Amino acid sequence: MSWWSKKKPAEPAKAVEDRIRRRYQSFRDLLSLNNECLELMAAIQEDLQFVLPRRDIVGPRISGVYSKAEATVAALERLTGINFPQLHEAIHAQQDEVERYIAVRQELVAPNFSASLGEIDGASAAEVGGKAAALAEVKNRIGLPVPDGYVITAEAYRQFCGIPLWEKIRDATRNLDLNDLSALQEVSKRLAEMVMALPVPRAIEVALAERAHTLFSRGPTAGLAVRSSAVGEGGERTFAGQFLSLINVPQEQVVDAYRRVVAARFSERALFYRLSAGLSEIDTPIPVLCLRVIRARASGIMYTRDPGNPESDALWITATRGLALDIASGHGAADLFVMSRQRPRFVVERNIVHKEVEIIPQDGGGLTRRPLSPEQAAAPSLTARELETLAIWGLQIEEHFKAPQDVEWALDEAGQLWIVQSRALALGDAEAAKSKSRVKQEPLLSGGRSVYPGRVSGTAYLVSDPRDLGKTPDGSILFLRKASPEIVAVFPRIAGLVAEWGNLAGHAASLLRESKIPSVFQLEGAFEQIHNGDPVSLDAVQPRVYAGTLWETRMVEPAENRRYRKGSSDPIAERLLVLHLLDPSGANFRPAGCKSAHDVLRFCHEKAIEAMFEVGDSELERGPHTSRKLLSSTPVNLQVLDLGGGLALQDPLAAEVKPEEIVSRPFQAFWRGVTHPDVTWTREMPASLSDLASVMATSLTAYSGAMRALGEQSYLLVADEYMNLNSRLAYHFTLVDACVSAVPGNNYIAFRFSGGGAARERRNLRACFIEACLAHYGFLTDRRGDLVNAWFKKAPAERTEASLDILGRLMVSTSQLDMYMTSEAAMKWYVLQFLRGNYGFRPEETAQRSPI
Repeated sequence: MSWWSKKKPAEPAKAVEDRIRRRYQSFRDLLSLNNECLELMAAIQEDLQFVLPRRDIVGPRISGVYSKAEATVAALERLTGINFPQLHEAIHAQQDEVERYIAVRQELVAPNFSASLGEIDGASAAEVGGKAAALAEVKNRIGLPVPDGYVITAEAYRQFCGIPLWEKIRDATRNLDLNDLSALQEVSKRLAEMVMALPVPRAIEVALAERAHTLFSRGPTAGLAVRSSAVGEGGERTFAGQFLSLINVPQEQVVDAYRRVVAARFSERALFYRLSAGLSEIDTPIPVLCLRVIRARASGIMYTRDPGNPESDALWITATRGLALDIASGHGAADLFVMSRQRPRFVVERNIVHKEVEIIPQDGGGLTRRPLSPEQAAAPSLTARELETLAIWGLQIEEHFKAPQDVEWALDEAGQLWIVQSRALALGDAEAAKSKSRVKQEPLLSGGRSVYPGRVSGTAYLVSDPRDLGKTPDGSILFLRKASPEIVAVFPRIAGLVAEWGNLAGHAASLLRESKIPSVFQLEGAFEQIHNGDPVSLDAVQPRVYAGTLWETRMVEPAENRRYRKGSSDPIAERLLVLHLLDPSGANFRPAGCKSAHDVLRFCHEKAIEAMFEVGDSELERGPHTSRKLLSSTPVNLQVLDLGGGLALQDPLAAEVKPEEIVSRPFQAFWRGVTHPDVTWTREMPASLSDLASVMATSLTAYSGAMRALGEQSYLLVADEYMNLNSRLAYHFTLVDACVSAVPGNNYIAFRFSGGGAARERRNLRACFIEACLAHYGFLTDRRGDLVNAWFKKAPAERTEASLDILGRLMVSTSQLDMYMTSEAAMKWYVLQFLRGNYGFRPEETAQRSPI
């Protein structure tokens, strides 16, 4: 024999088994590290909804993620025997970029706690809030009269209470039931009291006092209006009426007034508004605007469009004597003037009401109500000239902001008009009010865990087979058996999502949070109580599902600037949290495609499962081993090797093992299916001699030589929570690799099937049969000819065990079935029978039975 044809000497049995056990231990280490990283990232992602990234808050955990990601790569290298230098380089580069970003944000730059209206503009909204930024635009860009004032910034809010209280705010609001009024009141009271008990930092106190002194030193003034100017206020979300405004605050009380306005951010209505809208804490800090109070002869609100008919040519002006607080709150009647938007801007309609009193500033602070004379009570609040001026100003403001406006104005005692607020006009107020009302009807479903909060309505679309995701209609509430990263493809079409199960720290949950889609995991019952096309409303705050349309349908806007979305310039998002590797079969699913720590973890997890999938063939056939033969009535010559905790032997020296001595959790579930009383290994022979001849002829071809024949040795590797079955049976090849544990993120089933003894067309039809059955039970499938690959991932243990049970039944039922696959119609008949529980495919059996 030539030297190159000599076989290498077989390794000792112990060496082979030790290597398999080491590989399995590396696999378990990798799964554990992966879950630890995902939990850390989920916690970081949640906390960054409440506080800006600071080294003392997220620094150690970010370092922990990258350290564990390194260890995950090392575990993959031990498992596969392949080095991944690109992954190590990627982790180091990502960590460096994120840590430098956080360090730069915390450079020792003097924080800006205040600014006058003359120092800011619309670009300052992130620090001064929407109300102050809009007024600065009106004053500085449009050139209209605005009272003197200043703003205490978002950074001041963060230093005062945002940073000191962020953990308490997070914990208090995390699982708050907005329909539980007593709970809402308790949380509101507790948080407001915490704010009122905080001392205002000295630097902020000085800024408040000095700015107030400057205003009061310019001449006589009634006092200050101390009002919220929340970030986001006046934009898409108006925050109308959600916060506190204090009018006519004396100079010496301005610090206390600031504290009270901030505390009112946690009022019941403000909490309900933010949480029901899915607005995060970090995105809605509350700068505070301080304006000189106008001693108003009249004041009111102007809508530059008719809110009920935006296409009309009407502009509305409401007015009353004195300050218009009762108009804004809805407590008082007001004169209404409907103006033409076109020149000449004449009054189209007027409604003058009887006004009993006027609200005016009183000396020493505060407000008082002063009775009006009969003449004043009956007279219009504004003259035609004043109305025309306001209409012109309103259209100028609308043109500047490129949107209809809701403008607050005041007319002082000297006849000077002033603009005191401008924000985008909320059209369709009735529906908006309805969307914020508390729900009084009983829910269809309740329970589960909120992934991302919010309230939204849409038509129900239920998906059992993942292949139907592509048919998801626009504006739907998507109901799934299981959430997986593939759902990102339909995000632009959906208003909300409910999954019967899913990992709150997993990839799909991260993607939903990035896209701010109201969503709930672990909420069951939809597939029994809801039908496709039903109008439903999802409350992802509680979480609950109601029948009917209660709220608006809100879909993902791809152009919206989101904190943690793909393509974000924020390195914490791009290099740590965002998942770019969505498709394991995609061209970018390789080390060079790993742009974030999340990508590295996903890559390692997928490659680890692939490696364990092949471990039987790659190791057991390299040398002898001390496996035990499975004692079973099934026609499978199965050799069992314990990787640790998989066997509970009555006789440790026995060369054989009984199925009941295999305590591996996934194996026991799979074996329940294999030994199900209704499944059978035997088949009646094909009806015609030509069918039999076809099968026998194919069996004698070279194809059959590539497979082990019926009864040839197969391998089973087991541990307490793991199994790997590598089986050759009746000219087909089957591989089942599965993990079942208490941690859903660790659980998976990987399955491969190929081959058979019949002609190619029949083998392909049997593969179609297997694919259809598995897809029905929620497996992701990929069929190519007679080869079927399928996966079932990250479900709770009970669901994974049920799927293994079904897989066991399917493996027995499909044995030799290629002989009977005479047509596509026959294949579909077999699929239907299997789904009905007729595993023996007896034609006389017509009663439908539950397969589980």
